[in-house]
Amino acid sequence: MISLFRKIRQKLLSQNQVTRYLAYAVGEIALVMVGILLALQVNNWNEQRKIRIAEQTILQNLRTELVLNIQNLETDISYHELAHQCCFELLRLFGTDISTIPSTTLDTLLFNAETVYTFEVRNGYIKSIISSGNLDYLRNEELKSMLTSFEGEVVDGLEEFDVVKSLIINRLWPAIDGKISSSNRILADGEYKDFPKGSYTSDYDWLFQNRLVEDILSNVDSWRIDAINDEKALLVFFNKLLQIIDQEIDSSTNS
Repeated sequence: MISLFRKIRQKLLSQNQVTRYLAYAVGEIALVMVGILLALQVNNWNEQRKIRIAEQTILQNLRTELVLNIQNLETDISYHELAHQCCFELLRLFGTDISTIPSTTLDTLLFNAETVYTFEVRNGYIKSIISSGNLDYLRNEELKSMLTSFEGEVVDGLEEFDVVKSLIINRLWPAIDGKISSSNRILADGEYKDFPKGSYTSDYDWLFQNRLVEDILSNVDSWRIDAINDEKALLVFFNKLLQIIDQEIDSSTNS
């Protein structure tokens, strides 16, 4: 092709057709420019295609990690709501006649009330795309902003449970040790069937007349209610994040 253009130019010059030669030269330059632009366009299209493929991979991996977090957090919330209900039932028994209530029932209520479940967030993939700079592959600015704030949202959603744990470990257990059998409470849960039975009978008459224990349980449950609300707010954040991810996946699939 290049040799053909050269022959045409030489012919026009030999015939002294300068005007036609200039017009032809301009046309040749324009043709070369169009070829370059087309090549750049194809290269750009290929790069954009690679970026969109990378984006889809990121979105799918984020979705997998987030769905697991949502499932685990929902389970965690259900356990904490059960703990709240059991603690609330215990608080209603203070100052009342409990002689007709089996001690195993009270053991179960107290075991659930003093249990705090730890939500282990899975955020390894989110951390990796942020640290690697791959977050820039995502086009949705709201999504990028939420992923950047993900760790902070998790901390805010779970930090109240540290107070709940502290009240149970440092206040409740020292107050009832030696009066309410820990072994029997553990057995009442049913998960530890081979756990040895306690050597003494729990004194629940003492417990439900004890103002200190009542106040401690009241504080535990009030903090737990706040913590559950924070967990629910975190769940809302997770679900909104999942909704945006699904929308991005759908839009990329349909485009």
